[in-house]
Amino acid sequence: MPLETRREFTQHALQALTALALIEGLAVRRLFGAETQPIVDRWFKELETISRDIHDHRVKDLEFQNQLEALYRRVDLPSLLKTLDFERIAAGVTYPALGAKSLPVDFKNVSGISTTQVYGRQIFAMSQGRSVIPHGHDNMATGFLVLKGSLRGRHYDRLEDHKDHYIVRPTVDRTFTPGEYSTVSDHKDNVHWFQALSKEPAFIFNIHVDGYNPENPNKPNRVYVDPTGEKLSGGLIKAPKITYGEANRMYG
Repeated sequence: MPLETRREFTQHALQALTALALIEGLAVRRLFGAETQPIVDRWFKELETISRDIHDHRVKDLEFQNQLEALYRRVDLPSLLKTLDFERIAAGVTYPALGAKSLPVDFKNVSGISTTQVYGRQIFAMSQGRSVIPHGHDNMATGFLVLKGSLRGRHYDRLEDHKDHYIVRPTVDRTFTPGEYSTVSDHKDNVHWFQALSKEPAFIFNIHVDGYNPENPNKPNRVYVDPTGEKLSGGLIKAPKITYGEANRMYG
């Protein structure tokens, strides 16, 4: 059998690469659907715009919450899960004995967005009975979107901030299921707490924008509290500030 010439070898190699690219392109279209992928890309572009607007002080936090909740309300959850490569992420989770596991996510399957996002993002994973432990936020605007499982979600408005405690008012206490969402800012529903109810593990997609509020002198941070503290008149609660370790032991 005659040996291939260099030209023939190069031609065959190019044909093989072309075929591979075609196969990969077909795989992507099968994964996302020719019509679905542009919808997912637009959703992420809008997420980026909303986050950049509050980061650059073009909107206040209450407007950010309204816009983010409107975006979450329109999510195509099956397509989002595929875009995040959720099945691969979920398959590799080692669940902690207490609390939730924070999993990194990337947007490599999304086209047309900036490579330097102004928001952080992660997925919280927890087994039944485990929690995203109760905490408030300083100078952080954030939003949760349930990806899988059911959770009991509780929110509280932070009315007063003292050295060793918050004064809070309960605002939300209900079950959250896939596709449902909530948001947090300095001025609305600042303290939150999510506990997994379902036998199957629960997963929450989270984004957060740090340092958005120039009127808040505090650095962006979590503030762990005990929202089952002293009951006050008018349905208010004196919620002591506690450490991460204490919160995890009590509520993780």
